Amino acid sequence: MTSPLRLTRLLAALVLALTAFVLAPVSHASADDGSTAAERVRGFQAAQVALAELNTPYAWGGGSLTGPTLGFCDGVNGYLPDGSCSADHTIGFDCSGLVRYAWYQASAGLVTLPHYSGAQSLQGRPITRWDDLLPGDLLFFAEPGGPIHHVGLYLGHGAMVHSEHTGTLVTVLHDVFHDPKWGPRLVAATRPEPTSALVFAPPVGVAPGE
Repeated sequence: MTSPLRLTRLLAALVLALTAFVLAPVSHASADDGSTAAERVRGFQAAQVALAELNTPYAWGGGSLTGPTLGFCDGVNGYLPDGSCSADHTIGFDCSGLVRYAWYQASAGLVTLPHYSGAQSLQGRPITRWDDLLPGDLLFFAEPGGPIHHVGLYLGHGAMVHSEHTGTLVTVLHDVFHDPKWGPRLVAATRPEPTSALVFAPPVGVAPGE
Protein backbone atom coordinates (compact mmCIF):
# COMPACT_ATOMS: atom_id res chain seq x y z
CA MET A 1 0.00 0.00 0.00
CA THR A 2 1.34 3.42 -0.96
CA SER A 3 1.53 5.85 1.97
CA PRO A 4 0.12 9.36 1.41
CA LEU A 5 3.52 10.89 2.14
CA ARG A 6 5.37 8.76 -0.39
CA LEU A 7 2.69 9.37 -3.01
CA THR A 8 2.86 13.13 -2.39
CA ARG A 9 6.62 13.07 -2.88
CA LEU A 10 6.27 11.05 -6.06
CA LEU A 11 3.67 13.40 -7.49
CA ALA A 12 5.81 16.40 -6.57
CA ALA A 13 8.77 14.86 -8.39
CA LEU A 14 6.62 14.25 -11.46
CA VAL A 15 5.38 17.85 -11.46
CA LEU A 16 8.97 19.10 -11.31
CA ALA A 17 9.92 16.74 -14.13
CA LEU A 18 7.05 17.98 -16.30
CA THR A 19 8.02 21.59 -15.66
CA ALA A 20 11.55 20.84 -16.81
CA PHE A 21 10.22 19.08 -19.93
CA VAL A 22 7.93 21.97 -20.87
CA LEU A 23 10.59 24.61 -20.31
CA ALA A 24 13.24 22.68 -22.21
CA PRO A 25 13.70 23.84 -25.84
CA VAL A 26 12.47 20.61 -27.47
CA SER A 27 9.13 21.72 -28.90
CA HIS A 28 10.47 21.83 -32.44
CA ALA A 29 13.08 19.11 -32.18
CA SER A 30 13.84 15.86 -30.42
CA ALA A 31 15.59 15.63 -27.07
CA ASP A 32 18.56 13.34 -26.54
CA ASP A 33 16.19 10.47 -25.72
CA GLY A 34 14.31 11.00 -28.99
CA SER A 35 11.21 12.48 -27.38
CA THR A 36 9.37 15.67 -28.29
CA ALA A 37 7.72 18.06 -25.86
CA ALA A 38 4.28 16.81 -26.95
CA GLU A 39 5.27 13.20 -26.24
CA ARG A 40 6.60 14.12 -22.82
CA VAL A 41 3.44 15.97 -21.86
CA ARG A 42 1.27 13.10 -23.11
CA GLY A 43 3.28 10.60 -21.10
CA PHE A 44 3.04 12.70 -17.96
CA GLN A 45 -0.72 12.99 -18.43
CA ALA A 46 -0.97 9.20 -18.83
CA ALA A 47 0.89 8.81 -15.53
CA GLN A 48 -1.55 11.21 -13.86
CA VAL A 49 -4.56 9.28 -15.18
CA ALA A 50 -3.14 5.97 -13.95
CA LEU A 51 -2.30 7.41 -10.52
CA ALA A 52 -5.88 8.61 -10.16
CA GLU A 53 -6.88 4.91 -10.17
CA LEU A 54 -4.79 3.96 -7.13
CA ASN A 55 -6.64 1.45 -4.92
CA THR A 56 -8.97 0.37 -7.74
CA PRO A 57 -9.33 -3.44 -7.53
CA TYR A 58 -7.68 -5.82 -9.97
CA ALA A 59 -10.23 -7.57 -12.20
CA TRP A 60 -9.12 -10.09 -14.80
CA GLY A 61 -10.28 -8.74 -18.18
CA GLY A 62 -11.40 -5.50 -16.54
CA GLY A 63 -10.99 -2.02 -17.93
CA SER A 64 -12.24 -0.21 -21.00
CA LEU A 65 -11.22 2.96 -22.78
CA THR A 66 -13.51 4.89 -20.45
CA GLY A 67 -12.78 3.35 -17.04
CA PRO A 68 -12.88 0.24 -14.83
CA THR A 69 -15.32 -2.53 -15.78
CA LEU A 70 -16.56 -5.87 -14.51
CA GLY A 71 -14.04 -8.66 -15.05
CA PHE A 72 -14.55 -12.36 -15.74
CA CYS A 73 -13.04 -15.76 -14.98
CA ASP A 74 -11.93 -17.83 -17.97
CA GLY A 75 -11.34 -21.17 -16.28
CA VAL A 76 -7.71 -20.34 -15.50
CA ASN A 77 -7.57 -16.66 -14.59
CA GLY A 78 -9.56 -14.39 -12.31
CA TYR A 79 -9.52 -16.63 -9.23
CA LEU A 80 -8.37 -16.07 -5.66
CA PRO A 81 -5.95 -18.56 -4.05
CA ASP A 82 -8.89 -20.37 -2.43
CA GLY A 83 -10.27 -21.15 -5.89
CA SER A 84 -13.21 -18.75 -5.77
CA CYS A 85 -13.91 -16.57 -8.80
CA SER A 86 -13.30 -12.94 -7.88
CA ALA A 87 -13.25 -11.27 -11.29
CA ASP A 88 -16.88 -11.79 -12.26
CA HIS A 89 -18.11 -9.60 -9.42
CA THR A 90 -15.23 -7.11 -9.29
CA ILE A 91 -15.20 -3.80 -11.16
CA GLY A 92 -11.62 -2.81 -11.87
CA PHE A 93 -8.63 -3.13 -14.18
CA ASP A 94 -6.20 -5.83 -15.14
CA CYS A 95 -2.68 -4.66 -15.97
CA SER A 96 -3.19 -4.03 -19.68
CA GLY A 97 -6.62 -2.54 -19.08
CA LEU A 98 -5.13 0.09 -16.77
CA VAL A 99 -2.43 1.31 -19.17
CA ARG A 100 -4.83 1.15 -22.11
CA TYR A 101 -7.29 3.37 -20.27
CA ALA A 102 -4.58 5.79 -19.07
CA TRP A 103 -3.11 6.34 -22.51
CA TYR A 104 -6.45 6.66 -24.29
CA GLN A 105 -7.62 9.30 -21.83
CA ALA A 106 -4.29 11.16 -21.76
CA SER A 107 -4.10 11.35 -25.55
CA ALA A 108 -7.75 12.33 -26.06
CA GLY A 109 -8.26 9.13 -28.01
CA LEU A 110 -5.17 9.39 -30.21
CA VAL A 111 -3.52 6.34 -28.62
CA THR A 112 -5.62 3.17 -28.61
CA LEU A 113 -3.75 0.18 -27.25
CA PRO A 114 -4.99 -3.43 -27.44
CA HIS A 115 -6.21 -5.10 -24.25
CA TYR A 116 -3.34 -7.59 -24.11
CA SER A 117 0.14 -6.89 -22.71
CA GLY A 118 1.94 -8.98 -25.35
CA ALA A 119 0.28 -7.05 -28.18
CA GLN A 120 0.87 -3.72 -26.42
CA SER A 121 4.61 -4.46 -26.41
CA LEU A 122 4.57 -4.50 -30.23
CA GLN A 123 3.17 -0.98 -30.54
CA GLY A 124 4.88 2.34 -30.07
CA ARG A 125 8.57 3.18 -29.99
CA PRO A 126 10.86 0.63 -28.30
CA ILE A 127 12.98 2.07 -25.49
CA THR A 128 16.19 0.07 -25.26
CA ARG A 129 18.01 2.02 -22.52
CA TRP A 130 16.40 2.29 -19.10
CA ASP A 131 18.09 5.68 -18.69
CA ASP A 132 15.90 6.98 -21.54
CA LEU A 133 12.61 6.05 -19.88
CA LEU A 134 10.12 8.86 -19.33
CA PRO A 135 6.89 9.03 -17.31
CA GLY A 136 4.15 7.27 -19.24
CA ASP A 137 6.39 4.69 -20.92
CA LEU A 138 5.20 1.10 -20.66
CA LEU A 139 7.28 -1.57 -18.92
CA PHE A 140 6.81 -5.22 -19.89
CA PHE A 141 7.59 -8.34 -17.88
CA ALA A 142 8.08 -12.03 -18.62
CA GLU A 143 9.38 -15.19 -17.01
CA PRO A 144 12.83 -16.26 -18.33
CA GLY A 145 12.31 -17.41 -21.90
CA GLY A 146 8.54 -16.96 -21.64
CA PRO A 147 6.04 -14.60 -23.27
CA ILE A 148 5.24 -11.16 -21.91
CA HIS A 149 2.54 -11.48 -19.27
CA HIS A 150 2.49 -8.17 -17.38
CA VAL A 151 2.70 -4.44 -18.04
CA GLY A 152 3.06 -1.36 -15.86
CA LEU A 153 3.25 2.38 -16.51
CA TYR A 154 6.54 4.08 -15.65
CA LEU A 155 6.33 7.11 -13.35
CA GLY A 156 9.95 8.22 -13.31
CA HIS A 157 12.58 7.89 -10.58
CA GLY A 158 12.42 4.08 -10.81
CA ALA A 159 8.71 3.86 -9.93
CA MET A 160 5.79 2.39 -11.82
CA VAL A 161 2.06 2.10 -11.28
CA HIS A 162 0.40 -1.22 -12.09
CA SER A 163 -2.53 -3.54 -11.46
CA GLU A 164 -0.72 -6.68 -10.36
CA HIS A 165 -3.00 -9.70 -9.99
CA THR A 166 -6.34 -10.93 -8.68
CA GLY A 167 -6.85 -9.91 -5.07
CA THR A 168 -4.70 -6.75 -5.23
CA LEU A 169 -5.36 -3.05 -5.83
CA VAL A 170 -3.77 -0.66 -8.31
CA THR A 171 -0.59 0.45 -6.57
CA VAL A 172 2.79 2.11 -7.00
CA LEU A 173 5.97 0.04 -7.02
CA HIS A 174 8.69 2.46 -5.96
CA ASP A 175 11.83 0.73 -7.28
CA VAL A 176 10.91 -1.58 -10.10
CA PHE A 177 14.49 -2.12 -11.27
CA HIS A 178 15.58 -3.58 -7.94
CA ASP A 179 12.33 -5.22 -6.93
CA PRO A 180 13.04 -8.92 -6.21
CA LYS A 181 9.96 -10.07 -8.14
CA TRP A 182 9.60 -7.65 -11.02
CA GLY A 183 13.17 -6.41 -11.55
CA PRO A 184 14.50 -9.68 -13.03
CA ARG A 185 11.37 -10.03 -15.18
CA LEU A 186 11.63 -6.61 -16.88
CA VAL A 187 12.28 -7.42 -20.54
CA ALA A 188 11.06 -4.50 -22.67
CA ALA A 189 9.72 -0.96 -22.72
CA THR A 190 7.86 1.14 -25.27
CA ARG A 191 6.61 4.70 -25.67
CA PRO A 192 3.03 4.66 -27.01
CA GLU A 193 2.33 6.71 -30.11
CA PRO A 194 -0.88 7.71 -31.88
CA THR A 195 -2.18 4.80 -33.92
CA SER A 196 -5.39 3.34 -35.23
CA ALA A 197 -7.31 1.02 -32.94
CA LEU A 198 -6.26 -2.63 -33.10
CA VAL A 199 -8.03 -5.51 -31.41
CA PHE A 200 -6.13 -8.53 -30.10
CA ALA A 201 -7.74 -11.43 -28.25
CA PRO A 202 -5.34 -13.29 -25.97
CA PRO A 203 -5.30 -17.09 -26.24
CA VAL A 204 -7.26 -18.94 -23.56
CA GLY A 205 -5.16 -19.24 -20.42
CA VAL A 206 -2.82 -16.42 -21.44
CA ALA A 207 -3.17 -13.27 -19.43
CA PRO A 208 -3.78 -9.78 -20.73
CA GLY A 209 -1.85 -9.17 -17.51
CA GLU A 210 -0.80 -11.32 -14.60
